[in-house]
Amino acid sequence: MAQEQAINRIVELLSRSNNTVVVTGAGISTEAGIPDFRGEKGIYRTLGERYVLGILNIDTFRREPDTFYEFYRQYFMFPPVEPSPAHFMLAKMEKMGLIKAVVTQNIDNLHQKAGNKRVVAVHGNAERFICTGCGTRFKSQYVVEFPELIPTCDKCEQILKPDVVLFGEHIQNYLDARDLITGAKLLVVIGSSLTVYPLAGFVKEFSTFYQDLVIINKGPTQLDHATAVKLNTDSTGEVLEEIVRRVELHRR
Repeated sequence: MAQEQAINRIVELLSRSNNTVVVTGAGISTEAGIPDFRGEKGIYRTLGERYVLGILNIDTFRREPDTFYEFYRQYFMFPPVEPSPAHFMLAKMEKMGLIKAVVTQNIDNLHQKAGNKRVVAVHGNAERFICTGCGTRFKSQYVVEFPELIPTCDKCEQILKPDVVLFGEHIQNYLDARDLITGAKLLVVIGSSLTVYPLAGFVKEFSTFYQDLVIINKGPTQLDHATAVKLNTDSTGEVLEEIVRRVELHRR
């Protein structure tokens, strides 16, 4: 399907849906300058997936916090990044009533920064850290400025843990994510190849019973065969801007 035809079809589907949910993966954040860890030059490829999984693990965090934090500080604590045009367009679409919620695999907090109000982040939020002792929450700036490798709580002096899902932990907001995805009338997947479970499983479950699945992604995904529209692009922001423009014209 040509891009022009695909965009028109997406506009049509959005216009007739009263329950549209968006699922986002790393692809939307690479456009904001955040590296894709599973991409061609990502750490899963360059360092080896087994090695990365061995460090970003809840057991490593508990047993060897120095090893964990040396790695985490190097690869997962980014300089401040602004949301991409795609993030801002999704926030605008929520304000317009076009989408009900965003379910995201990303931990970068960019949907919230862009203005989306209903964001279900299944892998957590790297902007936050939680004390393993008293549960006090800290912003990432506290950890950035902490004088030692392993950050500790200023109240009880226990170690802080990033508020992200490590390997060996259950995803956050499991039921909310599943209910939103499987209960949607229209599901729009952006920037995900749908290989990370259980979120990919929720999308697959949706596609088994419904037809209105849209995928906007650079490259193939596991569920291209089940879509009403599959749009390949490396500029999601421009595509969403055009979709919003046409919806606004349609409403006049």
